[in-house]
Amino acid sequence: MGKRMKKEIWSIMLVLLIALSGCATYYNPVTGKQEKTLYSEQEEKDLGKAANEKILREYKVLSNPDAYYPGFTRLCAAIAAQSGRPTLSYSFGIIEKNEINAFSLPGGYIYVYTGLLAKIKNEDELAGVIGHELSHIEARDALKKMEAVTLYTIPAQILFGSGRQQAIQKVVDTSFNLSLLRYSRQDELRADADGARYAFQAGYDPLGMISFFQTLEKIEKESGVAGIPVFLMDHPDTQARIRNLEKVIASFSRTYSPAWKVETLR
Repeated sequence: MGKRMKKEIWSIMLVLLIALSGCATYYNPVTGKQEKTLYSEQEEKDLGKAANEKILREYKVLSNPDAYYPGFTRLCAAIAAQSGRPTLSYSFGIIEKNEINAFSLPGGYIYVYTGLLAKIKNEDELAGVIGHELSHIEARDALKKMEAVTLYTIPAQILFGSGRQQAIQKVVDTSFNLSLLRYSRQDELRADADGARYAFQAGYDPLGMISFFQTLEKIEKESGVAGIPVFLMDHPDTQARIRNLEKVIASFSRTYSPAWKVETLR
């Protein structure tokens, strides 16, 4: 083993050692467990704010989302009220872009593309999509990916020293992009299930999540590989996601039916 390789290995070990000693712990409402993290909740909010500022610079975010999709703010607020992380202040927006996609950022930011809203048939479908992204925030999925990037891109003395805020900005400026937000099969299936559950709890029909996936599946079949909606470009195939949702929705209530509504919340 050469000296250079030994030095690199020792550097990685040092970073990991400092990482373990510098970890905070937090309660994950999705797993129900205490988990370790490099970032406290406040630092998660700071990182999310910096990432959001990058989004605002690089994308066209509609100044009045309710003018584009009436009731957007009301619906998003109803879903956010189901969150297991009430200390976060959630923010929702619409990006003018023809892709069928939505995404979330650490700290409570959720965006939906106009291309996705063009395929949404009703509020029940949108409620499931917003709930799906809310689940990623609750479980800190994006933050976990950023932590992995951080360990390899930010010097330990900056990450765990007095320049921590500088490190957060550097992570966002040099490493963060939407391609980072690609999650595992387990993460996506869990977010689908949570999205349907949040919709159900907020008074929306959870079957909207399934009908939305059926729409995307039809688009995929008609357009071929080149036309796969970005929202589907993750590990589980669409049929697997639908089957998973059918099982989850069946467990919500024995009295559940497709006509189920809570009109007072609509």
